[in-house]
Amino acid sequence: MKLTSILDNIISEVGEGTAKPYNYTSIQGIQRDEEFDGAQDTLTFKTEDGDTYEVMVAAFWGDNYFAKKPVGPHFTIDFWVKKRGSDTRDTSVVVNKGRMFRVMATVVQIAEEFMDLVDYKENNINQLIISPTKSKGEFDDRRAKLYMAYIKKHLPIKDIKYDGHEIVATIR
Repeated sequence: MKLTSILDNIISEVGEGTAKPYNYTSIQGIQRDEEFDGAQDTLTFKTEDGDTYEVMVAAFWGDNYFAKKPVGPHFTIDFWVKKRGSDTRDTSVVVNKGRMFRVMATVVQIAEEFMDLVDYKENNINQLIISPTKSKGEFDDRRAKLYMAYIKKHLPIKDIKYDGHEIVATIR
C-alpha cells in the first residue's frame, strides 16, 4: 500500500466525529440583512485550557454583491483563537493542545445550525467557501486536508475542491 493511500485513510478517519463539541454562544445573535440578502453570526467558545475561539459564519444569496461573485450564493466560515487579554484575532495561531477534534466538532455543529437557520435550500445557497491559513509556508495544506475531511463527513456535500487557497464545497 502506498504512503499516500495510508495518509488518505488516516485523514478520512479524522473526520469520523466522535469528539464532543464545546458549548458555544452567539456574541450578538444572527444578523440578517433582508435588503441585501445576507446573514452572519459570530459565536464563541472556550476550551478547558482557557483558549477562547470565535467562529464567524456568513451567508450570501439573491442580489447580494457577494453572492454575485463568480461562485454565486454561498456560505463562508472562518475561525480563530483570540489572544489572551486582547481582542486581537489570529487565524494563524496553532494551539496544538490536543483539542483539534473538539474544536472541529464545534465548528461543524455551528455550520450545520447556521445552514438551517438561513434556510440554505430555500435561498439556493449551494456552496461553502473556506480559506484555510497555512502554518508553515505557502505549501502547507494540512489544515485544508483536515477541514475537507470534516466537511465531507458531516455536511451535505456532493463535491469539494481545493485550489491551494480556497476550499469550495458544493452543497447538495
